[in-house]
Amino acid sequence: MILAAGLGAIAAAYGGHWIYQASYETPLAERREETGRLREDIEKRKLDLARFQKASKELKHWQAQSLPSDTEVARSLYQAWLVGLVSSAGFSNPNVDSSEPVTRKGMYDALNFSVRSRGSLKQLTRFLFDFYRADHLHQIQSMSLTPVPRLEELEIVLAIEAFSLPEADRQKQLSMKVSDRLASENLAEYQAIVERNLFGVGGNGADEADFAYLTAVIEVNGEPEAWFTLRASGKLLKLRRQQSFEIGQFKGTVAEIHGSEVVLLCDDERWLISVGENLMQASTLPAEF
Repeated sequence: MILAAGLGAIAAAYGGHWIYQASYETPLAERREETGRLREDIEKRKLDLARFQKASKELKHWQAQSLPSDTEVARSLYQAWLVGLVSSAGFSNPNVDSSEPVTRKGMYDALNFSVRSRGSLKQLTRFLFDFYRADHLHQIQSMSLTPVPRLEELEIVLAIEAFSLPEADRQKQLSMKVSDRLASENLAEYQAIVERNLFGVGGNGADEADFAYLTAVIEVNGEPEAWFTLRASGKLLKLRRQQSFEIGQFKGTVAEIHGSEVVLLCDDERWLISVGENLMQASTLPAEF
């Protein structure tokens, strides 16, 4: 009887625990899990709503920037605008061409244009300034600049893409607004670009050491040599241990040559340079090195 009573008590306890779990803990865990899923869904919907609101705001801005919704009108007006821009910049022998509009996913039309001409860096800067001041939905996809030998001119090739939205604000004219994408509204602020020597390294006050690269370490007659390519002048400088040299503002001596690394001595300091680095990238070594 005692054993039966004990087994009954145990069975009652297990049964009570099962009933407790089935009627309380399991439904509670399921509700908590469902609540978590609902909260995640709410957060996702909030995020989707925020994205939609942002997209709606951007769409309104794009519609204000868009070329006219009539693509033929848009193509003609924008090409004429580019011709005027090229003329204002002072480019010589300009050629402005366009291709047929391409519909993208039925949402907008892409119009592609090309500009081929010659001009100075100053004229190109003026062109880019006027291009980015215009509040059109357009972009320069690629720009190729090739120096013309013996002339201070560049061969300029531009690939430009502009967009026309079906719900554009205008039907027969381009936007007349001024864009705020430029850092400065004053063309004179961009004079620093004109003063730079983009294609002739080492000019306009630049230090030749910036363009002196350790390009190889070669063994000649059993002795290692450090070869420096001077890109400013196109020369190749071959140096051995204990040999002094001067490149631009850098004056030093080759102290050691190890594999692809060279130790230079300059003003009682030791500098380490590796193949592929220029002199200005050399790092100082501690005195005990």
